Amino acid sequence: MPTMVINIPAEIYKQLEAQARQAGTTPEELTREFLETALHAQEKPQPQTAREVLQAAGRVRPLSDTLRRQIIPGVTLDEVRKALSKSAGPDLSDSIQEQRGPKA
Repeated sequence: MPTMVINIPAEIYKQLEAQARQAGTTPEELTREFLETALHAQEKPQPQTAREVLQAAGRVRPLSDTLRRQIIPGVTLDEVRKALSKSAGPDLSDSIQEQRGPKA
């Protein structure tokens, strides 16, 4: 196992000793635990869903109060999808493409 030597102020070492004593361990072991905890806390899990990717990129905003008031309690996403699939008219993507116009 690699060894590391660090210089810390005497007061900090006294605090470390006291905390190690309370935990029933050595200052060295407690320091190793602190380092491991700090390193694991900085590890960011990779986004798994499109929403997580967008959130990680800062591209998702909370719903406005106006939109939030339009939510019907008890209606599931599947029910909304079924209702939309039965509606007449072009797909949303077709409407967007039409509004954008031809590519230059």
